[in-house]
Amino acid sequence: MPKLHFSPVIWLLVAFLLSALTARPQAAGNYARDAQTLIRAGQYVEALKTLNLGIETDASIPELYYMRGYVKFSLDDYIGAEQDFSKSIALFPYLPDVYVNRSQVRSQQQNYAGALEDLSAASKLDSTNADIFFTLARIKLYMKKYYACLTDCNRAIKLKYENETVYIIRGAAELGIDRFDAAIEDMKKAIEMNPANIYAYIQLGTAWSEKIGYDSALVYFDKAIALDSNNIFALFDRSITLIKKKDNKAGLADLGKIIRLSPYNSYAYFNRAILYNDMGNRKSAISDFDKVIKLNPKNIVSYYYRGLMKMQENDPKGALEDMDKTLDLLPDYADAWYARYEIKLKLKDMAGAQKDYKMAMEIAKKNNMSADSLTTKKKDFLQSLVKLSGDFEEMNTSNSKFQNQAVEITLMPMFRLFQGKAGYDVIELYDTWHKGHYTTGILSLTYRPYLISDSLCNNQREIQTIRINKGAELSDAFLQRAVAYSGLKKYNEAFADYAAAEELDSLYALPYFCRGITRYDLIQLISTLDNYEQQITIGKSNPKTREQYTTTELEHTYDAVVCDFESALKIDPGFFFAYYNRGIVYCRMGNYHRALEDFSKAIGLRKNFAEALFNRGLVQIMMGDSQAGCEDLSRAGELGISEAYKVMKRYCYK
Repeated sequence: MPKLHFSPVIWLLVAFLLSALTARPQAAGNYARDAQTLIRAGQYVEALKTLNLGIETDASIPELYYMRGYVKFSLDDYIGAEQDFSKSIALFPYLPDVYVNRSQVRSQQQNYAGALEDLSAASKLDSTNADIFFTLARIKLYMKKYYACLTDCNRAIKLKYENETVYIIRGAAELGIDRFDAAIEDMKKAIEMNPANIYAYIQLGTAWSEKIGYDSALVYFDKAIALDSNNIFALFDRSITLIKKKDNKAGLADLGKIIRLSPYNSYAYFNRAILYNDMGNRKSAISDFDKVIKLNPKNIVSYYYRGLMKMQENDPKGALEDMDKTLDLLPDYADAWYARYEIKLKLKDMAGAQKDYKMAMEIAKKNNMSADSLTTKKKDFLQSLVKLSGDFEEMNTSNSKFQNQAVEITLMPMFRLFQGKAGYDVIELYDTWHKGHYTTGILSLTYRPYLISDSLCNNQREIQTIRINKGAELSDAFLQRAVAYSGLKKYNEAFADYAAAEELDSLYALPYFCRGITRYDLIQLISTLDNYEQQITIGKSNPKTREQYTTTELEHTYDAVVCDFESALKIDPGFFFAYYNRGIVYCRMGNYHRALEDFSKAIGLRKNFAEALFNRGLVQIMMGDSQAGCEDLSRAGELGISEAYKVMKRYCYK
């Protein structure tokens, strides 16, 4: 039984909020009203910023946390939403709707026990609330407790639950216990209540497809697609039905459209790979499995099938690598042991083949399998088509949610000294008051390269040259001119000025800090010229970093960059931007444990360091600690790094 193709809805308690806020401070009430306007318009990122300001004004108002929880839920940040609903409950534990909403975000994280506890608490506060029983029904459907789901649906209906979705859920539960006619009646009731509900048609199509009524199923899928031609769920289910009907060309077209709309949809790539193979196009099938594995490096079946196909394509070495990976991930997979036995025979590794055959037989015997069942030659790949079982939505379309848009998942960039003037929304400040050897009380820094224009750098170069000629504050003047030269990519001049600044004042932290950035920029420039790509991304290991780059001398290496930042930190141990930048360098070097330490030190010195939280979150996910990484990303999103929600959409929830 597939999961329902809809996202749960959290209802805003608008009347409650407006009435409750009348007794609140005017400023906080204004933020709440502004946020409500933005929420109604679907401008969730802007609403989040507004609510943050409201909470900064008065952190004791439960309604603000409730609304921020709703916003985070709408951005698919279930971790942050749960935290905010919990804060709202801690401040005012008497509203059943807040418990209901927290139960929904807990269920999205598969914390069904916590969700049921919330609904129990909500029912004690209001046993006549139909939303409670609707939400109970939805959770029990996820848990495949179909009879309990039916009971809760009936109670919600008895309490006058007005949304047609309750009939879709009840119909899905009926289908789960093979009561086909009752399921059909419920889906039709939902359509009668709301003929524009696409998901009722999809569920009807799914019901007919499971009953092998493919023509009837296609009628309903077509109706859903007529209502929304870009609906991923309808296209996906129709593609499976078309393939079952042996209409491979039409099924392939639907899968291709899904991939154009949803480029991270591993389900579509997987099914298209299976279909390509069935059509005899194994090279395209292998290419699609490459994409599935890139999106989900632990997808065992993809390695296994790709290995089988590589064998058919006379690539036994590639096949062996895939079977090795399959068995690394699942050592008790008898089919993979048998497949590797056949591959090793092909490679004339008789001793290895004999060992694998023995292992395959032992596991088969343990699992009550026959030796004949292990043969890979009769594998029917079409039996392995997968059904959509996640919250996949359209990406790169005009109506897509912010978090569903495509994003290059890379580290936030380095902070560098900024010599111009800009708004506080694009620069960060570092307080150097009472710190020795700084020539100003406040430093301006930015990670936005567009702010550092050639005209700004040329102007600074002229100003600092005049200072140097006058002999005024020579160490700082050389440092500032070096930064200007660096912005103009005149690296030899920049390094000469850094050396002069260091010689004049060896306890001035900025020349070391800025020289580290300039070295780093030069390394990136050379790597670009050499067509050498090195992106810090999650989901795959980084290739080995080249240890040395050359200009006129063998001096600009990542180790040298690290040494510069270390020198700056010895002079100013509180310089959190240096820890942050050094963390990025360690990532480039593949030393992720040190990178994690540096991002953590930066966050320890600056609690709300959004960029450091984002980068630490990426590194933690890449290292396998998804829970901690997603918590960091949630916090980074709350603090304004909106790209965090796009990453969370892909990596934080199954």
